Amino acid sequence: MRTFLYSFIVASAVPFLAGCSASGVSVPSPDGNLKLNLSVDQERLTISIDYKGERLVTPSPIGLEFEDESFGRGVKMSRGKLESVTEEYDMPVGKASHICDVSNQRSVSLTAPDGRKVEILLRAFNEGVAFRYLFPESEKAGKLLIKSELMEIHPAGDPVLKAMYLPNVACSHEAPYLTRRLSGHDEGKTADMPVLLSYDSGKYLALTEARVLDYAGMQLRVEDSVLKGCLTPRLDNPENSVVADLPHRSPWRVFLVSDRAGALMESTILTSLCDPCEETDLSWLRPGKATWMWWNGYQASPEAKKGDIATINFNISKEYIDFCAENGIDYHSITGILRPDGQEVVWYYNEDRSPGSPGDSDSTTGLYPGFDFASISEYARQKGVEMRVWVHWKPLMEDMENTFRLFNKMGIRGMMVDFMDRDDQEMIDFQKRVLELAMKYHLHIQFHGASKPSGLQRTYPCEFTRENTLNYEVYKWDHARSMGADHDLNMPFTRCLAGPADYHLGGFVSVPYDEFKVEYMRPTVTSTRCHMLGMYVVLESSLQLVSDAPANYAGQPGFEFIRQVPTVWDETRVPQAVMDEYVVVARRKGSEWYVGSIGNHSARDIVLPLDFLGEGEYTMELYSDAEDADTDPNHLEKSMRQVTSGDTLEVRLAASGGFVARLVPVAD
Repeated sequence: MRTFLYSFIVASAVPFLAGCSASGVSVPSPDGNLKLNLSVDQERLTISIDYKGERLVTPSPIGLEFEDESFGRGVKMSRGKLESVTEEYDMPVGKASHICDVSNQRSVSLTAPDGRKVEILLRAFNEGVAFRYLFPESEKAGKLLIKSELMEIHPAGDPVLKAMYLPNVACSHEAPYLTRRLSGHDEGKTADMPVLLSYDSGKYLALTEARVLDYAGMQLRVEDSVLKGCLTPRLDNPENSVVADLPHRSPWRVFLVSDRAGALMESTILTSLCDPCEETDLSWLRPGKATWMWWNGYQASPEAKKGDIATINFNISKEYIDFCAENGIDYHSITGILRPDGQEVVWYYNEDRSPGSPGDSDSTTGLYPGFDFASISEYARQKGVEMRVWVHWKPLMEDMENTFRLFNKMGIRGMMVDFMDRDDQEMIDFQKRVLELAMKYHLHIQFHGASKPSGLQRTYPCEFTRENTLNYEVYKWDHARSMGADHDLNMPFTRCLAGPADYHLGGFVSVPYDEFKVEYMRPTVTSTRCHMLGMYVVLESSLQLVSDAPANYAGQPGFEFIRQVPTVWDETRVPQAVMDEYVVVARRKGSEWYVGSIGNHSARDIVLPLDFLGEGEYTMELYSDAEDADTDPNHLEKSMRQVTSGDTLEVRLAASGGFVARLVPVAD
């Protein structure tokens, strides 16, 4: 695996004053189709965005409110220098193994009437634009204190907005999506990013942020058909959102733009806007798939659930570890343990409280009385299966360094960190510390109950995945919150634009929508099995869960695809994507291609040219919905044939259906 990571800036041959006027500057994309404009207009600092001759964002105010003053009105602007930037690097995790992004960049110095200076860095890629603030050292201010950040985005016309609204800023960042004209969205509600704007001209604009470090997260509020950015205030200092030493940098405000929705999904802009990884030896990283006993209710044989705590939990884990060893599943996850009375408790030392409500004496460096982790870990080692664990963030925070050191010594290779439920600066700083220690002690991280990703898997490739979405765990307790195929289809058009998504995949017991019943211990799902298989390709995640019970996979058609499908990729293409209808994603690993498609509640025919394939013949293994998938969504059809890049695949998607294909080059 190549591990070199580098970036470089080359001065452009564009004349020094190109794209500048007396009151503003602009930065064009390398292909000239996209342009980010920065202007001083009526004593306001504004941005606007043009794409292929159409103004997508009209002049929109931006600025900052410091503790002692506002910044944005009356500023004087330097014109800066236009440069060409090439970011070329390898990624051991993610949608592509080698990335080369070219952009144009301009650094503009802004001076307020009182002499305070702030720089703004503007970037334009072919499929998006971005800006961020740079705060230099200042004799006037020894510390950076930001109350809020002004960002009003004024979309041209009345595009369709797809957004996930949050009940408040302190929440798990999980909710259904709402899709309607911008003018029809409810006033004052707070939306998590990314959001997607779809214009009548066929163009798309998604808004999110990159490199969220040492700063507060941002949400959006809809007011008068305007998207207003709002930073999450600190809990310990609500008057401010950001408290930091100088010099400092804000996150990037990122606008993904294209007239092809699939291009937004293919984009690698977010990782290219993040810092390179400082580690040179990443051979310890092992992306893969993992069991998730909690989702399926710790299903196991009746004999396994008899005895004391040590016996019960060893026998249950043994069944899952054997399943992993037999099927190439990389990790067994300890999410909690069962007591003889059937009650689930946290596996580390705790006060017998619910997992989401830790007590003051909970400790991630101690075991629950009677739980024999060492025997389980040793059995997994003998079987060639690695171990990972679940932890609540609060007891982890109390003793972080010792916990990571101990987990490394115990042979634990990763952890889910859960229930953070906010994105203020303190929580963002906590997550950074988790990632730093994970890199130091060679553990991978799955953030749950967390805010969106922001491209940091480039800086910290130990971050395999994170939640930030209403996912299949909700099937365990609630079917009234829009779970199902239509909700799944929102993911590639919104949440997954930000990065890898933990979605609790693998539910292998599907029922028709109108027959669904909530079952906490033995949950079912409502899409077809082929739709479930398709999610393993459509969603990016370097750690994919295989969440159902081993018995539910045994002898089941389609499980062989889960065994085969990779979790990291060399190349990603999205040849077809129609918002709210269906998407087709093609990903390459080595010389093999994996294609996955998911559809909404309506049946449809897919006609897919295979022109993304390389030269020569491929053996295509196709899994598609069976004719009776409407009445038994677990049924599928498997077929094989030889194809080339000149062929076209025609396949029928059932209602809430999908398909997957594995294409392997034919040996000469």
